[in-house]
Amino acid sequence: MKQTFLTLVALVCFGCGCGGGSNDGGNGGGSPTPAAIAGKWEIISSSTQNPGASNPYAAIETNLTQTGTSVFAGDQATGVISFGAQGLGALGPLNPCGGLPQATINGTVSGQNLSFTLTESGPGGSYTVTGTATISSDAQTILGSYTAPAACGSVADAGTLSGSLVPWVSGTYATTFDTGLALPLMLTEDSAHDLTATGSYQGSGFTLGGAIVGGFLTLSGNIPGLGGVILPAYYLNPPLVPLVPAVNGISTQTGDFVIFGPGDSIGLAIKQ
Repeated sequence: MKQTFLTLVALVCFGCGCGGGSNDGGNGGGSPTPAAIAGKWEIISSSTQNPGASNPYAAIETNLTQTGTSVFAGDQATGVISFGAQGLGALGPLNPCGGLPQATINGTVSGQNLSFTLTESGPGGSYTVTGTATISSDAQTILGSYTAPAACGSVADAGTLSGSLVPWVSGTYATTFDTGLALPLMLTEDSAHDLTATGSYQGSGFTLGGAIVGGFLTLSGNIPGLGGVILPAYYLNPPLVPLVPAVNGISTQTGDFVIFGPGDSIGLAIKQ
């Protein structure tokens, strides 16, 4: 994945519904029933064509909507960031074509298979990734592969994809940064994936607002004693935990967040 933001996942229909066989999803020999995959997804790509690149991984964060066999996510509901073997503390450049690290996703689901196209556009042109993946029987995870031709100064690339549905993140988190700052947070996520976070610092309460796309959230607001803050964070799903096994010497696990705080600090938010 070089310094390119690979990814997302798609599935092609592998021999769909032959003559009323077992793949017809109960539709009497018609098209198989599409898996329901609408929701927040965090997908991790790993380059096999350019594994030695400075940023061979990418996190695709997306809120997918689905109508029948079609899935979609607009540029306000999809973000892509590349990172290196050092983990999320070593983030790569943003959109390879310039502009914001946003993308659009268009895909088709056939049974447990999905086919997709992810497109990032900017002043330098468009960077397009296509792929295929298999959806698990419970529609909670996907596994697949992707390809991307050279564009916007990035070399051609190909690799694997592994993603999971991100659950509701409401709950209490113990958050500690490498500066020693500790911020207990109570997160509440609503049906529009907007977030409210409450907590206290040095005896004063605070409330932050934000939103979550895929597994990437941003909180902002004022904390008495700290002033205005912006706190971006990445959810650690099963594919990402092995790539970020520890933060500040603390072992990570699925459900934690890597969080970035004041003064370029980095921390770990552990769900209680």
